[in-house]
Amino acid sequence: MLNTIHLFTFLMVAELGTYSAAAERLHLTQPAISQQIRLLEKQLGGVRLFRRVAQRMVLTHAGEELLPAAREIVALAERTETALLALRGQITGRVTLACPPTTGEHVLPSLLMAFQRSYPAVHLQLDVATTDQIVAAIKAERVQIGWVDEPVRQRGWECIAVAREPLVFCVPPQHPWLADPLVTVGMLREVPLILPPPGSAWRRAIDEGLRRAGLAASDLHIRLECASASAVLAAVRTGMGLGWVPLSCQPAHASIGSLTPGGLTLEQEWYIIGSKAAALGRAVHDCRAFLGSSATHSLLRMAGLNPLV
Repeated sequence: MLNTIHLFTFLMVAELGTYSAAAERLHLTQPAISQQIRLLEKQLGGVRLFRRVAQRMVLTHAGEELLPAAREIVALAERTETALLALRGQITGRVTLACPPTTGEHVLPSLLMAFQRSYPAVHLQLDVATTDQIVAAIKAERVQIGWVDEPVRQRGWECIAVAREPLVFCVPPQHPWLADPLVTVGMLREVPLILPPPGSAWRRAIDEGLRRAGLAASDLHIRLECASASAVLAAVRTGMGLGWVPLSCQPAHASIGSLTPGGLTLEQEWYIIGSKAAALGRAVHDCRAFLGSSATHSLLRMAGLNPLV
């Protein structure tokens, strides 16, 4: 009889591509991962499930055949465990969430801590990815809940508007503008800027705000484009340019200064997305409902966000 632990390990290696990554995710050693895969291959008559290509483990034909069945068996085992424990009044299960490498990294941990106080038996996992990657991961059933920076409409999915967050204009700590109360939006034409890449919701929020203030992208001197708030802040510290980051990403110490040119206020919105399918289990649905509920208002405000739910 197939061992569900071995099958779960097989799924982790298939998803992450290396034994070492699977070991880190499962808090095991790499030899333990290798041993579980060997035992699973032995149970299946000695077939090879993976082959090494460069530095990655790629599914063989036998591995490809096993993949959908392994997902189904592991999901059934998790649903059964959840249902039986629910009879005792205890909600359990595994919930995998994903967020972009900006606000979600700073805000979600405190929200998940609050959730786990009420659901201590639920195992949580938080991944970091772009919104497009998160959507693809939810479709592939690798992630159940996404925290994203734009609304995503899919048949059978839920999309909850969670919060609106100010964007902060950051400058080096000794920048002369910090002592000038008359900095105008038009003065942005005179300085190098560091912006997120075109097409991102973060960049659209900036572009739309500047457009309302009478500035087009062609009016600006864009020195660097990058999708990481940490990288934007690092570049600002070096004097490479000035730029906006979400308020929750702004460092609390004095290594960065901030101001509001001409009173220009920019904001972006955050959403919770995921499938409504009942088969995901109660833990997933309860977690998503908690993140999108009024119970999170005080935590969101502490992070500088304005709740929308």
